[in-house]
Amino acid sequence: MSAITRPLNPNPSQLRPFDVRKDLNAVADLVETCFADTLDEDGRRYVDQMHAAARNPGYLRWAMSVAENVPMPFSGYVWEENGHLAGNLNLIPYKYQGKRCYLIANVAVDPAYRRKGIARSLTNSAIEHARKQGIDEIWLHVRSENEAAMILYQSLGFVERARRTTWEIKPRSQNRKVSQTNIETTDIGITRPQSRYWDQYRQWLRDLYPPELTWHQPFHLTALRPGFLGSVYRFFTGSHVRQWAAQRGQRHIGILSWQPHTNHADHLWLASSADDEGHVIAALLPVARRQLAKRRRILLDYPAGRAILALHDEGFRIQQTLIWMRLE
Repeated sequence: MSAITRPLNPNPSQLRPFDVRKDLNAVADLVETCFADTLDEDGRRYVDQMHAAARNPGYLRWAMSVAENVPMPFSGYVWEENGHLAGNLNLIPYKYQGKRCYLIANVAVDPAYRRKGIARSLTNSAIEHARKQGIDEIWLHVRSENEAAMILYQSLGFVERARRTTWEIKPRSQNRKVSQTNIETTDIGITRPQSRYWDQYRQWLRDLYPPELTWHQPFHLTALRPGFLGSVYRFFTGSHVRQWAAQRGQRHIGILSWQPHTNHADHLWLASSADDEGHVIAALLPVARRQLAKRRRILLDYPAGRAILALHDEGFRIQQTLIWMRLE
């Protein structure tokens, strides 16, 4: 599939396709300007990576050649005013369950040019492009506090499908004393996950981490499978996982998996039924914190509004909550 090659707006001097070779540096500046108040460590590193990529001609040539075939922000639309890049929208292609999809990302408008319909025009152009490409689904996500963006996307036909909170715990928080109270006063035991419970683990994981919301994360279901088949997959993919299971009597009620990542943070994947998650968190997270105390900060992605008190009690703090929306 070829990259976007022509504008959909009759005035190409304002609205035109994003060209990664010449626009990436300006887009990085725009993102930094527009989100200065909300850029966390992840966001700052992302902007730095964009600036670095913009200085690499070989990388830019490769990005242009694969713009519609890899899940990276290499295509989309920009808005120019008198030679100034005032607005941007990227389209990230990806696949799940055999479907071709787009994620709308990096929607940013220079504060001096807002309230002129630029974001609406960019989004409409992206939708029209996706339809012409025969794309099955279009998704986007927006921070929960950005009400203006939510209203805009709803007016264009996007419907909220999920809310996800990213929880964070930093190494200094992991090193604090871990209370044994919750574990000692319950009948929950800690054990290793067992392959005979995989069907149950897998159902919990699929419910909590649906593929349409986790394609961009280092989440691979098979890598979390205990037993021989999971170990073979991890061996050939170079994956490393540490896992703990919570057991009440003869029944497993939850599983916690830790995965290191090549970037700045590792990940936890927590899976249990909604009825048991508070007990599972109180039992498993202290064990994981003790064993991972000297590691980097850890992120946990979880449905918004669930297990808030339990996660706070274990030292986690909310980094952000994203509203995932799909064009209906």
